[in-house]
Amino acid sequence: MLRASRVTQHAVTHAVDTLRISSRLTARSAAASGRAGGIGATSAIRAAAIHQSRMGPAGSMDNASAECGWVSLRTPRTELVLNHTLPTGQSFRWRLNTDGDYVGVIGKRVVSMRQAEDDVLYRVHCRPNGEDATHDAAAIADYFNISVSLASLSVGWAKADARFAKLEPHLPGCRMLRQDPAECLFSFICSSNNHISRIHGMVERLCAAYGTKLVCHDDALRAMRKATTNPTGTPKKESNKNQSSTPTKDSSRDSTMDGEPLGDFYSFPTVDQLRAATEEDLREMGFGYRAKFIAGSVSALIAKEGGADSHLSKLRNDCTYKEAQADLATLPGVGPKVAACACLFSLDKHDAIPVDTHVWQLAVEHYCRELEGKSLTPKIMDAVEDAIAAVFGAYAGWAHNTLFIAELAHVRAALPEELRTPPRQKVATPKKEAKTKAKKETKSPKVERSSGKKSTSKRKDSCDDAAGETLDGLAMSPGEGKSGGFRIPKKTKAEPADEQPESEYL
Repeated sequence: MLRASRVTQHAVTHAVDTLRISSRLTARSAAASGRAGGIGATSAIRAAAIHQSRMGPAGSMDNASAECGWVSLRTPRTELVLNHTLPTGQSFRWRLNTDGDYVGVIGKRVVSMRQAEDDVLYRVHCRPNGEDATHDAAAIADYFNISVSLASLSVGWAKADARFAKLEPHLPGCRMLRQDPAECLFSFICSSNNHISRIHGMVERLCAAYGTKLVCHDDALRAMRKATTNPTGTPKKESNKNQSSTPTKDSSRDSTMDGEPLGDFYSFPTVDQLRAATEEDLREMGFGYRAKFIAGSVSALIAKEGGADSHLSKLRNDCTYKEAQADLATLPGVGPKVAACACLFSLDKHDAIPVDTHVWQLAVEHYCRELEGKSLTPKIMDAVEDAIAAVFGAYAGWAHNTLFIAELAHVRAALPEELRTPPRQKVATPKKEAKTKAKKETKSPKVERSSGKKSTSKRKDSCDDAAGETLDGLAMSPGEGKSGGFRIPKKTKAEPADEQPESEYL
C-alpha cells in the first residue's frame, strides 16, 4: 500500500467536494420527498446529509489513506466501531483481511472499511453503472444507519440503566446496520441451528449461484484477494452444484489464518432471482433442511400482493414492529427470533429485540428476575422484550445490541470481572425431572443388558416442556403444517452435524 508523507491538494479537494455535493443533493431530495425510511437512494442521501451537518466539515483521513482513495465516513468511535458492528452476527458478508480492513458487499458495491483512531474510512472498489462517489456516500451512510446518533442515544440509556453506563465505555460504537430486507431475511433463514463460518459459506454460495457478479478493476482489491484472514471466501460459481455438503478438514480452519483468497464478488440475489433456486438444487449445495425454507419463502413472498419487493417495503414503512414480525413469521422457516432479526437489521424496527439464549440470560440476571426458571417460549420472549423496552424506550433494540455483544464469550472475557454476567446453571423443571424419572423406570431390561450397545430406536423430535414450544436461540424452526408450532429440525444424511454457534444472533 502506498505510504505518502503528505496529502495532495487534489485528494483533499475531491473528498470535501464529494461531501458537499451529497449535502446539496440531500437538501433537494428532502424537499421533494414526503417521508423518510423508504427502500432507495432518497433516504440514503438524506441520511448522509444529516450526518454531515452533525459531524462538521472536516474528515480525519491520514495522508496515505487519502491518496489511496479512502474516504472519511466521519464517525467517531462513539458512533461506529467496526469490530463491534460487522463481525457480531448482523451480516454475513464481511471478511477481515491481513491489513485489518473489512471487505464486503453493500448492494452492488464492493467496499473496504477501515477503522481509524477516531473515525471510519471506506473505499469503494466497484459500483453500479451510472453512479458516482456521491451515490457511494449515500449508500454507505444508509447501510450504517448514519441518520441515527448512537452517541446521543447512549447518553439517555446510561442515565436510565446503571449496567449500560458501566458497559458503554468498554463497548462504544455498537451500531445497528440497515440491510436490504430480502438479503437480511434469507441470510437469517440460513442461520437456523448453524454457526457463523458455515452461514458465511451458505450466504456466499447463494450469491454466487443466483446473484449478479460484480466486476472490479481495482489494483488494491486484487491485492486483498490474496491477503484475507477469513478462510470462507466466496466460492467459485461454476463449482457450487458439485460441492459436497460435508465440510472438509480445511473448511473448519481457524479464521485467523492468512493467505486465503477472497474469490469473486456477487450481489445478494433479489427475490426474483431466487425463483431459480429449487429445493433440490439448494440441498445439493449443502443447505440441508433450510433448502425447503428458502424455496418456500421465495414462493410465499412472490405471491404477496404487489410482489416481494412491494411487500417488504410495506413492512418497513407502513407496519409496526409486531405487525411486521407476525407477517414474517408466516413464512416457512421463520420463527419469532428470525423475524425479529429481520425487523431490527433491515426494516427500521428500532424497538425490536431478538431474544436468544444470551439475551435471555442477561435479561433474567439484570432486568426481569421474575422470569427465572421459565421456559423460553414465544410468550416469555415477548416478556423479555417488554422488560428491556421498559428501560431503554423506542430504540431498545439498539441498546440491547451493546448488552448482547457484552455476552459474547471473547468480549465477556475482556470485561472487568464485575461486568461479566455470571454463567447460569440449567435448572431442571419439576416437569422435566418427572419425565426423566419416568423414562428411567420404564427402561427396557433388554436395553439394560445390551453390554454397551447403542440403542437404534429413533427419538421423537420434541422438547422437554410442551412439545415443540421451548426455544433455545435459533435451534428450532417453525414446525411443518402447524401454525405457530416449533420443533428441532431433523438432520438429513447429507447434512453435517452443526457445530456450536459462534454467535447467538444465530
